[in-house]
Amino acid sequence: MPRKKLDPWFKAEADAVQEIDNARSSSNWEALGVQIDCLLQARQERSKHARNGRGVRVIQSSEDVDSVKDGGRYLVQPPLVARDAAILDGAMKTRGFSGMVACREPVTNLGFCPIVALGSGVTVRVRVEEPKNPLKPTCDWFDNATNELGQHVLEQLDTETTDQRQLDYLLAHLSAIPMHVPTYRAAIRLCNTLLSKSV
Repeated sequence: MPRKKLDPWFKAEADAVQEIDNARSSSNWEALGVQIDCLLQARQERSKHARNGRGVRVIQSSEDVDSVKDGGRYLVQPPLVARDAAILDGAMKTRGFSGMVACREPVTNLGFCPIVALGSGVTVRVRVEEPKNPLKPTCDWFDNATNELGQHVLEQLDTETTDQRQLDYLLAHLSAIPMHVPTYRAAIRLCNTLLSKSV
């Protein structure tokens, strides 16, 4: 049974996601920038609660997913895939847990560890150094890996296309990299640019 949702970020995040959809569909750039900032603040609060002093917990089976009973950092590993990580993330929200979830894939031939995440109709993947102990990855490794995923999203942004296309690209990736602050900041800058052009 889910615990009572005491952390204010749960409702703030859900409200901001809905308002972002509304603002984007009406091309209300000012409101969109405000709501992206609200979403960032909610997810930063979520991140603060998830960094609870505990180590990274490895999830390798559906039974492991079902057994999650509190917040923290979770690394989903094979045979589970990115879809399982997304399910775990959603389940944690439903249960009222502040969590951060990452998913890794099998080691490449060159010895790198692919990190993968699902966004709104997009998949993000980046290769990082394998943790020294794959069964006990450190919090630093986890945080660096998720940051690399966010940096990869920004590096793939096509700055030669229109501001609206760039913004839509970033919006589609926010759920895949929910804790990557620079992506939110880039999206807010694009909202401000679009607002200034519309005046």
